[in-house]
Amino acid sequence: MEALITAVIGVCGTLCATWLTQRSGARELAAERLNTERLRHIEESTRREERLLDLRRTSYVALNQSARRYFGAINDGLHQLLAERDASELDAQVAELDEVRAQYRACYAEAQMVVPDTVLTVASTVNRELNQAYGILKRFRSRTPREQDNLEQIRTHLDAARGLLHDLRHEMRSDLGGTHLQRSGGSGNSGRATEWFLRYHAE
Repeated sequence: MEALITAVIGVCGTLCATWLTQRSGARELAAERLNTERLRHIEESTRREERLLDLRRTSYVALNQSARRYFGAINDGLHQLLAERDASELDAQVAELDEVRAQYRACYAEAQMVVPDTVLTVASTVNRELNQAYGILKRFRSRTPREQDNLEQIRTHLDAARGLLHDLRHEMRSDLGGTHLQRSGGSGNSGRATEWFLRYHAE
C-alpha cells in the first residue's frame, strides 16, 4: 500500500513538474513576444517621427526661400515705383511679383499642414505683413490707392517682415534642433547640418 502511495505521489510530482515547466516556458514565450512587439512599435514610432521631421525640414526650406523671395520682389517693386520707371519695366516687375507671390502662397499653404503652432504663429504674422505691403503696392501700381495708403506704409510693413523673418528662421531651427545646439556652443552634427541646410537655402 505504501509503495502504491509512493508511486502515485511520484507520478503526481512528475506531472506537476512538467506542467510547471510548460507554464514557465509559456510565460517566457509570451514575454518575449510582448517585448518584440514593443520594440516593433518603438521602431515604427521612430521612423514615423523621422519622416515627419524630414517633411517639416523640407517645408521650412521652401517657406524660408519663398518668403525671402516674396519680400525681395515687393522691395524691388517699391524701388521701381519710387524711381518712376517706364510702363514696360513696371509691367514686367508686376508679372514677376505675382509669380513669386503664387509660389510663396503654395509653400505657406503646405506649411500650414505640417508645421507646429510655435512656427505657424510667426509664419502667419510674416504672411500678414508681406501681404499688407503687397496690397498697397498693387493698388499704387493700378492707380487705385485707398485714402490711407502711402508708400511709407510699404516700408513699415517690410521692416516688420524683415525682423519677423529672422524670428521665423529662429523658430524653424529651434524645432529642428539647430538653435539649441548653437546657443549651447555644441558641435553636434545634427545642429550643424540643420544650420547649414537653412542658411544654404536662404538665398
